[in-house]
Amino acid sequence: MNCSPEAWISTSDAYNNFFKAQGIAHSGQHCVAIEAGRSKKNFNRSYIRTQLLCRLHKDKKYRIEFYIKSKYSLLDSNGIYFTPYDFLFEKRILYGIVPSMYLANATLRPENGDTGWQKVTIDYVATGKESFLTFGNFSKRDVNGSTGVPLDNNFLVFLDDVSLVPEDPNEKICSGWQKVKDDIYSFDARHQFLDRYVKLYKRNPPEIPNGGQTILLKVDTLIFPDVLFAVNKSELNEKSFHMIDSVCSFLQNKQIDSLVVEGYTDSTGGESYNQKLSKNRAASVANYIRQKLLLRPQLFVIRGMGSEKPLGNNETEEGRELNRRVEMFIYTSQ
Repeated sequence: MNCSPEAWISTSDAYNNFFKAQGIAHSGQHCVAIEAGRSKKNFNRSYIRTQLLCRLHKDKKYRIEFYIKSKYSLLDSNGIYFTPYDFLFEKRILYGIVPSMYLANATLRPENGDTGWQKVTIDYVATGKESFLTFGNFSKRDVNGSTGVPLDNNFLVFLDDVSLVPEDPNEKICSGWQKVKDDIYSFDARHQFLDRYVKLYKRNPPEIPNGGQTILLKVDTLIFPDVLFAVNKSELNEKSFHMIDSVCSFLQNKQIDSLVVEGYTDSTGGESYNQKLSKNRAASVANYIRQKLLLRPQLFVIRGMGSEKPLGNNETEEGRELNRRVEMFIYTSQ
C-alpha cells in the first residue's frame, strides 16, 4: 500500500509514521517518521525498525548513512539501535534503552535548529549479533509540552534514504539475501493486525529468517608477463600454457566470486589500437582459464587498459617489456 513502506515497521503503526506527499520526502514521494514525544502524553514515543538482509561480521566496520529533518531541536538524543531480536518484542522500558549510537556521536551529525534535510553519517563497528536496526528517540528525558503548532501534538523526526554498507570493498552481500528480502517484504501486518501479531508472539517471538553473514572476499593479484604473446598478437603462445595451467591448479579448489582480468600495453601504437589489443589479450587469458576450469562467463570481468598505469619507463626496452602484461585479480570467499 502507498501508505506503508515495505520492510519498515513502526512500534505504534499510527498514521503519522508514514508520509506520502510531494515536497516532504528527501527524494521521491515517500519518507518515514518517528514520534520523539507527544505534548499530552508522558514518554509517548514511536520507534521504527527494519531487518538486515545479512548478519554483519564482528569487528568489521560499516557505514550507515541517511537523511533526517525535524522542526524541533531534539536530534542529539535520537539514535540507532542494533538488536539480535525483533525490536517489536522488546520487553524493557523503551526510554531506558541505550542505543548503539546517538546521532550526537555520528561522524557527520545533524545540527539542531536546521529544519531542512540533513545528511547523517555513522561509522559503526559490528558485534556480529546484529539482525535488526531501529531508529528512535533514546533520551532519558521526556519530550512534552507545546509543539508550537496549533492542533499538532506530535514531535516528529523524519527519515529518508537509509543505507548500510561495509567499509571493506571486498565484503559482499550474503548469498541468501534475496530469500530473506522476500520474507521481509511478505510481512504486511499493519494497524490492529500488527497489535495482534505482537500480543500473540510477545512471550515466544517467531524465529528470525537469516541469510547468513556477509561474504568476505580475499584478493590475490597475479601478473602475466609479455612472453604470453607474439609481438602485436593476442593469441596465446603454446609456451605460455604451462604458466597458466599452474594458475588453474591454484584456482581449482577455490570458492571463486569473480575474476577481473586486465590487459596492458606499452605506449607505442595509437590509443585505440592499444586499448583493443590489451582487451583481446586479457580475453585470451580469461577464456583459457574459463574453459580449463569450466567456469561461468559471468564470473569474469575483462578490461583493456591500453598503456595506462605503466610499471616501467616507456622510453626504454626494459620498461616497455614490463608494461606489456596481463593482470588478474582473483576474488575468493574466505
